[in-house]
Amino acid sequence: MLIDGEADDFGDAKRRAADYLGLTETRSFPDNRQVMSAIMEYQRLFDAAGTAERTLNLRKVALAAMKNLAEFQPRLVGPALYGTAFEHSPITLHLFSDELEAVTRFLMARRIPYTLDERSFRLGGRQFEDFVVVAVEFQEQALDLVVMPHVRLAHPPLSPLDGAPYRRLAMPGLTALLDSPAASEVLPEIALLRSSKP
Repeated sequence: MLIDGEADDFGDAKRRAADYLGLTETRSFPDNRQVMSAIMEYQRLFDAAGTAERTLNLRKVALAAMKNLAEFQPRLVGPALYGTAFEHSPITLHLFSDELEAVTRFLMARRIPYTLDERSFRLGGRQFEDFVVVAVEFQEQALDLVVMPHVRLAHPPLSPLDGAPYRRLAMPGLTALLDSPAASEVLPEIALLRSSKP
């Protein structure tokens, strides 16, 4: 479901799978790390060349977008960073501004169409915070711009992948990655999930 774009995230995929299978007991479901491990194994077996090409392209587009959005201290996150993007995966950037309107004014001044959505992120325990997601298109790629207050630059929300603070990459790190032999590869710390599956 994740690979085919029928589900938006791990939780959505698990709910849809449970409905499809007629299950109500979720304790035995794989955790998100196990799901990611299975995704990487699938991509390695059936779409290795496509995944590598997609990863390289998305990272290049992400860097160009980050240069344009430099005043908001952008950080690349998610599948484009991990090297596990599907054909339908957007590039996700965390932007930092204490005023959402600063981002929308920036886009309007450049006549860039956008839509707004909201997404909830876990901060720890049972604490969540909602952030606005600004969806745009850049170089024919979907871009999700998650606008966070500056405090979240030093204190990121927790990733649904493993509950650790979001892995993020700023422009210098992404530039270095693109200049390296690993430019189209899965991030090493994400690749470890494949080797640590039960």
